[in-house]
Amino acid sequence: MRLVQARQGVRIEARKRKVDFSFWPTVHAHKNRYRIQSTLFALDPWLIIEGSINKTCPAAAKDEATACLKQAKDFFQAANQAGTLESRPLSLYYSYMNMVKAFCLTRGTQTTFDKAQHGLSERLPNQGVELIDAYLAAFTSPNKKNELQNFDEFLKAVTGTGMPADFSYEITKLLPQTVSGHRLWCSASNADERMFPIEEIQYWKDAAGKNIWLRIIIANENLTRHGMSRSKLLRDSGLAPDFKIVSQDPVTDKVSTTLEMKSPIPITGYASDKIHELSKFIKDRVWSVVSTVPPYRKYYLYACPQLEIDHVLPQLLSIYAISYYLGSITRYRPHQLPRISKDVYGPLIQDFITGQPMQFLYLMASEFAEQDVAKPAIVLQ
Repeated sequence: MRLVQARQGVRIEARKRKVDFSFWPTVHAHKNRYRIQSTLFALDPWLIIEGSINKTCPAAAKDEATACLKQAKDFFQAANQAGTLESRPLSLYYSYMNMVKAFCLTRGTQTTFDKAQHGLSERLPNQGVELIDAYLAAFTSPNKKNELQNFDEFLKAVTGTGMPADFSYEITKLLPQTVSGHRLWCSASNADERMFPIEEIQYWKDAAGKNIWLRIIIANENLTRHGMSRSKLLRDSGLAPDFKIVSQDPVTDKVSTTLEMKSPIPITGYASDKIHELSKFIKDRVWSVVSTVPPYRKYYLYACPQLEIDHVLPQLLSIYAISYYLGSITRYRPHQLPRISKDVYGPLIQDFITGQPMQFLYLMASEFAEQDVAKPAIVLQ
């Protein structure tokens, strides 16, 4: 199809350097001014979380947030020191749950989580097959008894919007949403890939400096080898209402697909003072992986089939939900986890239990700090 021409403009720069994309590209400096911030390197992300609580948590909630953080760290360490794989999920879930409470308290979305409930209930239909037929009943918060529900509170703190109604999330529709284990899911399900790496996300402005927008660049070879068209990616990634496929030039179009915001954001001052609004615009529609090498974040689009779109969760919420499920069967039906680990999804489940925790921890540290946090590649003794 004939592509519309990309909007004319220039890349946004700060101090004569192009501004790299981040969910948190800037930090408030003074009045209406923002300054560019870089990746924060930390061997111990728990210290970053603790510092964020001390700095930004409302005073009335700080003691509870600090206590939750201590429990989260202890449960996390207990999971890592567990002798068997099967004993880790429950400790990991309780670590995540306490981390989430501390996060919500720090954000000020709630003042206390006394008597709060999980907000999730693991279910398996009669004669259902474990994991294959399992689902999670998720409840809006607060419920009719005015009791907080952790899952929905976490969703509100991350996205600003909670669940419109109670909903049941099928486990098999949550599993492909894990970036690190996605190809294991593809192999187990005999399915095409749904996670597509983003080459670059760019901040742009017009020559007059009156409007700013985003461009998302995807390598065509990553689409064609999986039979994914550009238009289908745009639709299934959930970006179609706000982005369009554009042409940069004939040479570039042959190797890359460019998605551009339909409606730029008007500005009156410096572009760098508004780019955080661009990042916020797509934050919950882009997946990321933390790495120890530049650029320290790899971003992905998740192309979800339209029939499963209601089951798509922001990245942190999908990790949290799957962890709840694994923790629940570990607690109530511990004999089922070894069976699952040896079944068709076994490699994915094992990878999720062993490889996902540090990703979740660094991603959460970034949320607390509102800054990219990564582990340094080389430690000098």
